[in-house]
This record gives sequence, C-alpha cells and structure tokens, in this order.
Amino acid sequence: MTRRYWNINLEEMMQAGVHFGHGTRKWNPRMAPYISAKRKGIHITNLTRTARFLSEACDLVFDAASRGKQFLIVGTKNKAADSVARAAIKARCHYVNKKWLGGMSTNWSTTETRLHKFRDLRTEQKTGRLNRLPKRDAAMLKRQLSHLQTYLGGIKYMTGLPDIVIIVDQQEEYTALRECITLGIPTICLIDTNCDPDLADISIPANDDAIASIRLILNKLVFAICEGRQYECSIMFHQHTNTKRVIRLSGVEVGQHFYWQVGGFQVHAQVLITSWVVIAILLGSATIAIRNPQTIPTDGQNFFEYVLEFIRDVSKTQIGEEYGSWVPFIGTMFLFIFVSNWSGALLPWKIIQLPHGELAAPTNDINTTVALALLTSVAYFYAGLTKKGLGYFGKYIQPTPILLPINILEDFTKPLSLSFRLFGNILADELVVVVLVSLVPSIVPIPVMFLGLFTSGIQALIFATLAAAYIGESMEGHH
Repeated sequence: MTRRYWNINLEEMMQAGVHFGHGTRKWNPRMAPYISAKRKGIHITNLTRTARFLSEACDLVFDAASRGKQFLIVGTKNKAADSVARAAIKARCHYVNKKWLGGMSTNWSTTETRLHKFRDLRTEQKTGRLNRLPKRDAAMLKRQLSHLQTYLGGIKYMTGLPDIVIIVDQQEEYTALRECITLGIPTICLIDTNCDPDLADISIPANDDAIASIRLILNKLVFAICEGRQYECSIMFHQHTNTKRVIRLSGVEVGQHFYWQVGGFQVHAQVLITSWVVIAILLGSATIAIRNPQTIPTDGQNFFEYVLEFIRDVSKTQIGEEYGSWVPFIGTMFLFIFVSNWSGALLPWKIIQLPHGELAAPTNDINTTVALALLTSVAYFYAGLTKKGLGYFGKYIQPTPILLPINILEDFTKPLSLSFRLFGNILADELVVVVLVSLVPSIVPIPVMFLGLFTSGIQALIFATLAAAYIGESMEGHH
C-alpha cells in the first residue's frame, strides 16, 4: 500500500476538538498508548498518533476505491447521523445513520429480502399504485415504506456485503463491529478513550462526541475515497485511449447510416424521412376521415372519435380530473408510436435504396425512442410546475437540501426507461420474425407477423399509459 500525503494538520484537529477524550474514570486501559496527558479530569489524545492512523486509513480507502470497492459508513447517534449521511452521499457510499438492525450483515439474505420489499414499495408509490388501493391497505403499506426508509434508506442500492466498513463510535456501534469481525470485513473505527483499539483493523483515536471532530475525520476519509474513484476513472480512460491506438473504435458502427449535412449539423436522414412519412399518414388519415364532419358519425369519423375517446380514458385514468389539457400530448405519443410500429411491419421500406443504410420505422432507432422519453421528462416537470409553481421543488429538498440535484436528476431520468423498454421490445419482435423467415418457408411466419402487429399496438399503449402516469404523479406531488 503506497503512502500518500493527505494534508492532515494537527492545528486543524485541535480546533475541531479531536484531542478531547472522556473523563479519567471512564477509560479503557488499552488506550494508554494513545493518551498523552490528563487535563481537569479529562484524558487528552495524542494527536500525532491520530494523524498517523488517519493517514493509514486514507491510504487504505484510496487503494480500495481505486479498485472499485464498496464502502459502508455506520454512525447512528444523533451527533453523528447528519455528518454520516452527508459524507456517504458525497463519496457515493452506503450508510446507516438511524439504527443498526441486528443481523443486518450476518443475516444478509433477510436484509436483501427487506431491500427488495423496500424497492417495490418505492416503485408503487412513485407510479401512484398505492393511491389506488383501499385507504386501509394504502396506509399500512405507507407505514411499512416509512419504516424501511428510516432504517434501510442509506443502503437501498446495496447489492451485496460491503468491502470496507467505517464506524463512528465503537461503543455505540458495537453490534455492527462484531458482525464485521465475524464476516471478516475490514473495519476503520473512530475510537475514544473508553474504547478497545484492538477490535478494528485500523483504529483512529479521536473525540467521538464532538460534531466538528466527527466531521473532520469523515471529511478526510471521504476525500481519499473520492480521489481513489477519480484515479480509477483515469486508469480506465488511459486504458481506453491505449485501445483506440490499436483499433479506431470511433470508426466502428453497428450497421450503416445515411446522414444529411444541414449547415454545421449532421442530421440522421433515415429517421427524418420515415418520421415524415408517419406524420403524413396521420395527418392524411385524419383529414380524409373528418373532412365532412357529420352529426351522426360514420365510417372514418366514427373510428377517429373512438380513438379520441380511448385516449381520453387512458389520460383520465392515469392523470385524474385535470387530464383535459394533456390529451393532445398523450394522444400524439400513442398515435406516433402506434403508426410507426405498424408502418415498420406493413410498409416495404427496404425496397427503397439509399446511398448508405436502409429505411425502417422511426421507433426502430434508439435516438427516436430516447427523444420521446425526453419529451416525457420535460412534460413531467412542466406538469408539476404548472400545478404548484416553484413550490413544486419543495419535495426535492427532503430530507435535506443537499439531495436537491440528485432527486431532480432521478426524476428527470426516470422516464428514460420507457425508451429502452420500447426499443428493446421492437427489436426483439423483429428478430423473431427475421429468424423464422430465414429458417422456415415464408408462409409459416405470417401468423407471427400478425402477432407482431398486435404487440406493436400494446407497446404504444404501454408507453402512452406510463407517460400519463408520470405526469399524474408529478401533478399529485409524489416523489
């Protein structure tokens, strides 16, 4: 393990009160080597030793972070809870700052089950499913969610046991420390003069009762972790650069594409051409069907009124009574995806020759589906701001304003899952048809192609329904 300089200043530690220990009556004799003096009935910690062990701990976490290891920070007493949460979020670590539940690590299978339950409840709350349940069931599930958020909120993204555990106050977190010892997980422990320095792998003698002292130690460790993660990224970048010297990855494409040069921009011509065709089909069909509207609808007019009523029902179910202004948006999403999917299945795009590449439905291109998902993200925030004004952002500063950018980014990227879901389903359907056509006579896959038309409609309905659900969630203020 290479030693590095971490700018650990003795004067800074004295100002933070790191050197103050417990009363001389409350001490552990094993801490004698770490105590330099007694003042007014209080033990004074040797800050030289503190600096040495803190530097060793920073070296350890730097090396671990540079190898992509995962950290867990534990500190549940009131004076440490906020500092632990801030430090963990800054270093992208897991944390426990309310209560260490017995067996949280030694009985990991049970903890994992609780985490799955927690994630499921969060998903149901965000999609508004809880509000559609009977009040009694919804209240019970919300209590469960609140309980799980309190005790497991800091480890909700943890998928396995941590590689290193950082513990604030050995006495308070003794159960967590014993579990780590049992499992052989390396530990870094902040210890006061009443603790046993032999239990943890690296013990940092310091004042574990002063907020300034706890914050100073955690900040040094967090800085080392962040430096380690940046070092890991720089190594990956250099490896990638070296690889590009051998193989020009920028010249490798999946398939060929046809581009137009418009001004200083390169435009994806295939998507634009097919999108114009889809829009022309929609506008042409609507114009022909309702060019002579009748009091009693007939034929095409009747069909389009049925489609409009269907879109209204979807919007009202997901958004609520204020659905009216969102019908055009939801309807545009549904009809564009529906007609795009059907045009990809029915129109002979491939007989049209291009200089490079080939034509296909707009939704067969990931750029189109991402653009639709981004429109949904914009609509999500627009709906909330229209309903509540700037007060809409109040939910993003809970439980602390520090989480504001993270919470906003989480909600903005949430609809992007729609893009990959739509693109993946369409690609899977096409692959099934292509494989069947290549393996068996053409007449056999025809039923499968008709099934593809049906699933294409379902995909458009799912996208539009979830887009409406996100807008309804934003207007109701759930997070």
